Order: sequence, then C-alpha cells, then structure tokens
Amino acid sequence: MNPASGESGSAGAAGRCLLQDVQRLEDVEQKHERIRQLLKVQQADAVLLQDAASLAWFTAGVDLSRSQAELCQVSIFVTEDARLFATNSVDAVQLFEREAFGLGFQLKQREWHQPHAELVADLCRSRRVLSDSGVDGTVPASRQIQELRQSLTSLEVERLRRLSRVLVHAVEVTAVGIRRGRTEADVAGEVGHRLLRRTVWPVRLQVAADGRNGRYRHWGFGDDPIRGSVVISCLARRWGLHVGVTRTVSLGPPASRLQQAHAQAVLMHATGMYFSRSGECLADVWARVQRIYEKFGLTDEWRQSDQAELLGYRLSDHQVTPRSELRLGSPQAMFWHPSVDQAMCGDTVLTGERVECLTGSSKWPGLLVQVRGVPVTCAGILQIPSSGAEQEVESRFEDLVNDLDEGRSGGAEGLGSSWEVFPEGS
Repeated sequence: MNPASGESGSAGAAGRCLLQDVQRLEDVEQKHERIRQLLKVQQADAVLLQDAASLAWFTAGVDLSRSQAELCQVSIFVTEDARLFATNSVDAVQLFEREAFGLGFQLKQREWHQPHAELVADLCRSRRVLSDSGVDGTVPASRQIQELRQSLTSLEVERLRRLSRVLVHAVEVTAVGIRRGRTEADVAGEVGHRLLRRTVWPVRLQVAADGRNGRYRHWGFGDDPIRGSVVISCLARRWGLHVGVTRTVSLGPPASRLQQAHAQAVLMHATGMYFSRSGECLADVWARVQRIYEKFGLTDEWRQSDQAELLGYRLSDHQVTPRSELRLGSPQAMFWHPSVDQAMCGDTVLTGERVECLTGSSKWPGLLVQVRGVPVTCAGILQIPSSGAEQEVESRFEDLVNDLDEGRSGGAEGLGSSWEVFPEGS
C-alpha cells in the first residue's frame, strides 16, 4: 500500500507503527484550498514551492532545514487536483515514512546525483507555474504565497501554544540555576540542550551578562562569566513555526540602573502587546509605543534596536517599523522585544479581538502595567538570593524552583511523532 496515501501504517521499526495524523491532513487540505484560489485568481496551472517556510507551511510541519544542504533538494508541485513532492531517492524515504506520512502527496523522484533543477524543469514545462523562488520558467509570486501564510490555522495556533510552553520552561528552568561565575556560553548551552531534547530547534540564542546588551543589542553569547545579572532571549522553531521569549535574572538585589531600565521597558512592552489586535495598522501600534518612549524622556532609545516582528514560518515575516503599512489579521503571532539600556523584555502574543500572551508565566515574577485601565502582566526580574539574602526573597525563590521542578517532565511534554506501540510478536 502507498504510505503517502495513509492506507496503512508505516512500519518504521520493529514493535511500532507511525499513525496517520488526521489534524495534519485537514490542515494540508485547507492550505491546498488556498492554493486553488490563488491559481484561479492568477489563471495559473500550478504552484511550485521551494522555500523552506513554504514547505513547512503547506505540509503542516515538515522541517528539513536541519539536514538539507544550501541547494534546494525538495520541491512541492501543487495543481488544482494534486500535490506532489519532487525530490531525490534519499530524502523520499524520510518524507513519506516520517515527515509527511498519510498527507495525500504523490512523488516524483530522481537519483541523488541527478540535478534537482532538471526534475523541476520537467514538471513546469508547458505550464504557467507560480513560484516562491522565481526559478527559471516560473512566474515569481513570493509575496502572494507569503500572504496565504498570514492567517494561522487552528492546528498552527495549538502548536504555537505547545511550543511556547516548552520554550518558556526551558528558559526559566535554566534561569533559576544560574550562579555567579557561570559563563554566557554555558547558559546558552543549557537552554539549547533543554530544547533539543524535546525536538525543538533553538534558532537564535542571546545570553548577555552584566549589561553587555546595553551597547550590543544583538549580542549572542560569549565565554564571559556572569557577575551580577543576565538577560536570556531565545527564538525557537518546531514544525517550522517560531516563538520567542526573554527573561532577566539578577544575582542578588538588582542594580538601580537595571531596575529602572526594566521598569521603563515593560511600559513599551505592555503597550505593544495590548494594541496587537486584529484590524490594527502596525504603523498606528508603533506610534503608540513611540509615544511612551518619548513620554519618559527616551526619545532616541527605540533607534538602538528593532522592537517587534510577526513570526510564523520565518524568524521574521514582517518587521515592525514606523512606516509599517501592514494591518494585523487574526490570528497572527507577534514577538515584542523592546529594550531600554541594559534591559530587554520579550514575549510572543497571538493577535485577535483579544490579545493572548503565548509566553506568559504564572510562576515567574511579574509586573502589572495598566494600559487604558486594563492590567497587562509583563515578566519582571528574577532575583536569585545571594548569601545573607532576606528570608522573604529566599522563600519566594525556593517556591519558584519547586514550581518549575514539578513541570520538568509533565509540564514540558515531548513534541515528537505519535507512534502506536505493539506488543512483541504481534
């Protein structure tokens, strides 16, 4: 039986069988219908997808970016009635047995040593084909295809929530274990390890100790030891989707400079999140955030770094700028990360009539900011007590550690494939 059609399970290994994911199949059918509408409007015969973001989107989560070479080795060819993978004989096995099992794809393949471009050219010959890559013989349509990805499906929203829980857990559990003398690289390595063991890919990691990010806003991490404070920011990917979060830790009472900067940064952060509603023009949202900067005498602070972007199947689908003309839809994922001096906030929200903070945490210290009379919770600074610390701080810290410990297994579920397990000998 054809494993691509979902007629039978795929015997990936003795004693287990990969199950067809009905939710994914329904999601792919929704995407195929969007492609059909595009073909109708553009009077085209087919769409060729080669960009990694497009592949992950259309297949409801195929992510080959970890193993693929720079040159495209997998393409998807979509007509009104069919969808097929064009690839080599090496990747075909993984695609049909693991990545896209039971999703209704056909296959056209060649040997790995034969040029992929020739396979694509054969498919496109004598057809009007739209493509996201603009490859020879096709009509460039990257903007139109990107627009199809803007509105998230119910499956994508569910996945963003799951991914957010895993990311927040990885960052916060790592944060409570930070002690004076640990290096930025050591902390980054722990966050990465906690994500990778749950099949989540850390796309961008920033660990900035002792105010280094005040001068270098896009600092990654180095071998510098942490002395007094550290900001951890991470963007992670699973199923092709991205989520970002930022947390700040102080070893002992936070310095007044950091505390003041953080108290100011959360004002912009709360404002941006609150107004990230469907129907809002991003330029208008930005103007409100900029007015808060100006109100507190931080006129030029926003110029020091980017403030927010729409997330999806790219690390940045659209960067928010003073001239952004894009109007927010529903639902979309947005990562706000304003910074002031040494302080940086960061959370991913889901747009809609009411904004949902995907990376909010009931366990992390919070700060309430009133925006138009509505309380918006932002992450505060976690104070890790030093020797001789006040008993109240010590008690709160121990409660946080215990809460996070309870979630180490059950609260941060694995995100791998779903397998049906059979008894031995069956």
